[in-house]
Amino acid sequence: MKKNVKKENIFWVIDLFYTATLALTQNARAHKPESLNLGFTSPSTLNLTISHPVDDPASHYISSVVIEINGTTVITETYTSQPDANWWTYHYNITASTNDIIEVTITCIEGGTSTICLILGVGGCPQDGGPSIPGFFGLWVIFGISVIVFLTMIHRKLRYNTTQT
Repeated sequence: MKKNVKKENIFWVIDLFYTATLALTQNARAHKPESLNLGFTSPSTLNLTISHPVDDPASHYISSVVIEINGTTVITETYTSQPDANWWTYHYNITASTNDIIEVTITCIEGGTSTICLILGVGGCPQDGGPSIPGFFGLWVIFGISVIVFLTMIHRKLRYNTTQT
């Protein structure tokens, strides 16, 4: 009977370990940028200001920027680092007219993605779709729940076996 109790305690320690790992690493993995801003300094220069705070901009960075005008991709840029650990501005030469819809999608190397939309001469685009779970965070949630359910099932089985003996 004591052997089962010891096994039961081990499973609770494992459960605690996975829960702590999930809680502590959720912000260390992929995350969407804190903010994106679009603006123009001239009729053909689009300025994209990005705030994406990271510890090491050489290993955790914005890896791509895709710019679409009226649904057509006009610029796709890939990057191997970000210029600053907190915020910076990229400048792109584009050709756009009043009422054109400019949509910019940026992707973090770790998987977080953000999109900003601007109707030239009007302002921001109406929001479509609801909030989503960024990057790997959704996988962490599924993994964490699976581990908790699995360990709970083992715990119940051990408790059932203990009461049967």
